Amino acid sequence: MNKDIIRVIISEIEKEINNLNLLRDELSKLSKEESSIFKRTAGSILHDFYNCCERIFKNIAIEINGGFEENEKWHKALLFKMTIPIKDIRPAVISEELAAELDEYLSFRHVFRNIYGFELKGNRVDHLVEKFDSVASRFIKEIKKFLEFLNKELEDN
Repeated sequence: MNKDIIRVIISEIEKEINNLNLLRDELSKLSKEESSIFKRTAGSILHDFYNCCERIFKNIAIEINGGFEENEKWHKALLFKMTIPIKDIRPAVISEELAAELDEYLSFRHVFRNIYGFELKGNRVDHLVEKFDSVASRFIKEIKKFLEFLNKELEDN
């Protein structure tokens, strides 16, 4: 891999980790009351969380994997391709367990984009908010492990 490309990827991933930490901070400041305003605001943060994850995955897919197919189910395919190590190219980016957790946020993002905020009902938002800090922490931990791989590639090249 080209050292300059690796440096750019590392910088972009680090920027997204900073963005994710801002989202964690915003969500922690929200009053967890049972209201449509809470659901709308929390829903927006959960939406942004998955966007952040997907930006990292797209960057890796384009710059390291050589691209990805944008078909009807590319979002889910991209997520699960990040669990697969590619021989002589890269290790798995995230674990299968984390991918399963993130899949819930991907599904929610699809719903959030396609309904009015006042239509957010039930416990889905509450459930994802409850798990958010744990899932975000695991995501950061696993992405930092991938960053270690990239930094080692810089040293070895």
